[in-house]
Amino acid sequence: MERKKAKIVKFLEVEQIKEFQKPIIEEAKEAMGKNEMSVADKIAIRDFAVINLVYACALRISEACKLTLNYLDLEKKEIYVVDSKGDDRVVPIPEPTIKIIKEWLKIRPNWKDNNYVFTNIKGSTRPGKVRPLNQKYYNQLFNKLAEITGVKMKDGSNPHPHTLRHSRAMEIYDNIDNLEILKKLLGHKNIATTQIYAQVRDSKVAEVQNTIVGGLISI
Repeated sequence: MERKKAKIVKFLEVEQIKEFQKPIIEEAKEAMGKNEMSVADKIAIRDFAVINLVYACALRISEACKLTLNYLDLEKKEIYVVDSKGDDRVVPIPEPTIKIIKEWLKIRPNWKDNNYVFTNIKGSTRPGKVRPLNQKYYNQLFNKLAEITGVKMKDGSNPHPHTLRHSRAMEIYDNIDNLEILKKLLGHKNIATTQIYAQVRDSKVAEVQNTIVGGLISI
């Protein structure tokens, strides 16, 4: 039986994440300063809220797009995530993310029977059935942000929405070094799935490489 090839998780470092989000942050901030907003202004605020939430809570883009108002509790600062791949989970929302979500909710269209937190601005593209935002839209938006900022993955490819989940997981792991907490945050069924983040930052391997140098010749 052929052994499955192990893959190293792809992510962006914190400074890259900040750089990558700059264009959408600037658009959203400019929009929030206006008395009268255009459709483009409202979209900028919504998209910033989506990206901010996905990163802050290490969500899959599908989980953010399908999040409904009844599963968003700003008073308790948490969301209830319905996870099709693992266990449902409650995820705390950091305060900076709370603020931008509140800004979005101020201008969120109140479409009939649409209980999704993040909605279309112009209404449903398919009348008769309420659907969440199209995830492909965010793939396109990420390609656009990559083009504007020049931020790329190590292999030269563009970041995609799932990159935010991996990047936030790495940021948290770097600060707490606790796979069990990370497992709960990400909603993994098995700790082995979460182990991929530890493999990236294996301090023991680095320590060995830097201390066992007897056979190395320097100049």
